Amino acid sequence: MKKILFVTLPLKGNLKKCVYPVDGNALLEIKEPIQFAATAALANSLKADDEVKVLLLETKGGENAGSDNAKLFKEELDHFNKVGAKITYKILPSAFDMSKTNFQFMFKAILKELEHDAEIYADTTYGPKPLAFLLFTVCQFAEKFFDCSIGYIVYSKVEFKNNEIIEGSQMIYDITPLYLMQNFTNMIETSSSERAIKTIEALFED
Repeated sequence: MKKILFVTLPLKGNLKKCVYPVDGNALLEIKEPIQFAATAALANSLKADDEVKVLLLETKGGENAGSDNAKLFKEELDHFNKVGAKITYKILPSAFDMSKTNFQFMFKAILKELEHDAEIYADTTYGPKPLAFLLFTVCQFAEKFFDCSIGYIVYSKVEFKNNEIIEGSQMIYDITPLYLMQNFTNMIETSSSERAIKTIEALFED
């Protein structure tokens, strides 16, 4: 199966490895220490006949450690590729610039990498915050025009004190439901805001 993984690379170096519990989806949990939530998004679902395209979104700025972190991620995912899936890696660099021009540039660059009938994965942890919105838009575009499906969209957090990880603070969140909720909201058609709110409340009922 064709799979595409989007990874927002951190600007800083010296990433810490740790074991991440997962909120929302135990299927993503990895018992070994990792540095990237993207590894958890994909590793447990890899199959021998998968063809995986990893797109590493590198933001040029800060400590400019993006290329080093790209290498670290490749080493990490290759370590968990026990089944021998075919994985290729490509860096998509951009400036640390929140302008309309830069996001148009990034959007067009990413769209060129989409493939039909692929399964999409994404890690929105690092990089400028608007990148997460851009990737949500890319996912919607891929579903609508490339017949893609969405695997997992993840985000990780960890807290530090004196440059050391606060044990128990680390967590990977499966935010795929947030993406699906956005899609659901766009599909709601009703005559009033009150009915729209009731529709959302019904969605959240157990």
